[in-house]
Amino acid sequence: MYILVSPFSKTFDEVWLMYFVPDFFQGEIKVWQIIEVPIRESLELAVVLKMDVDIWNIPKEKIKEIASTYNENIFLSNYQSEVISWMAEYYFTPIHNVVSAFFPRNLREKIKKDTFSFSAKKKTTYEYDYWSTIEFSKSQHNAYQILWWVEQKYLLHWITWAWKTEIYIQLIKDNLDCWKQSLLLIPEIILTNQISDKIKKVFWDKVIILNSTVSEAKKTEYWRDIYNDESKIIVATRSWLLYPFTNLWLIIIDEEHDNSYISSQAPRFNALELANKISDLKWNKLILASWTPSVSSMYSALKWKYKLVSLLEKFVPKK
Repeated sequence: MYILVSPFSKTFDEVWLMYFVPDFFQGEIKVWQIIEVPIRESLELAVVLKMDVDIWNIPKEKIKEIASTYNENIFLSNYQSEVISWMAEYYFTPIHNVVSAFFPRNLREKIKKDTFSFSAKKKTTYEYDYWSTIEFSKSQHNAYQILWWVEQKYLLHWITWAWKTEIYIQLIKDNLDCWKQSLLLIPEIILTNQISDKIKKVFWDKVIILNSTVSEAKKTEYWRDIYNDESKIIVATRSWLLYPFTNLWLIIIDEEHDNSYISSQAPRFNALELANKISDLKWNKLILASWTPSVSSMYSALKWKYKLVSLLEKFVPKK
């Protein structure tokens, strides 16, 4: 059997490489599994893209054999595999750039050393508490009701002092009650600290905060916890939209107009476009929120791609 693979490392071929699978490996190989293949003079990790490939006019003696498999089989869910293929085609980027972005560097090293396990002893137990005394105003309550019940995709237009974070919190709480995962994307680290502090005050210290300050080892730990559906509430910056959410139902993108949602490093992508693609594939709820919505998002709302929800009344807490 012949297969097509994408290595994590950059190669001379920006699309795929072909390998032969010996008979004793064939029962272990699945699409999107991680395997080890020879490239030049070394062995590299790669992801299986396609199986049972015709070799056309390629001489069999020029096709190398795979070296080994990693038997905690599938590391990518169906929606992630579709996202990878879509990103490579839509953004005209080599597929190995996309594949590598889905796996933290520390995780790839652990897989290479065969020291990674989905069943490893957990360092964090995710038991969420909830504490909040907020009472919605009429406009907040109306916005919340629409966001929770009506459509799949929304654009929330709010003004300063509208206290939109309280609406986020209630939506996350409702999602948590259904044992679903919630992802809140924030554009900058300083904003992440502000909003994450408020969310952690409500849900205590089991909220995962992902930004550039997180260590490589922690990224791998969180990757596993998210994949295993143990972590339910994640506040993160752009790149963590690529993490392996297995039970994701709610994506909120705060300050959706911010340019930092567009990646300037390979693979270059727009987090809003990617979140829309994930929402289409997983049928989860997507909420874009801003006090100055981007022209493209507002145009999409006017064309009914998003349901426009306005929160244009300042909130005055009851004393």
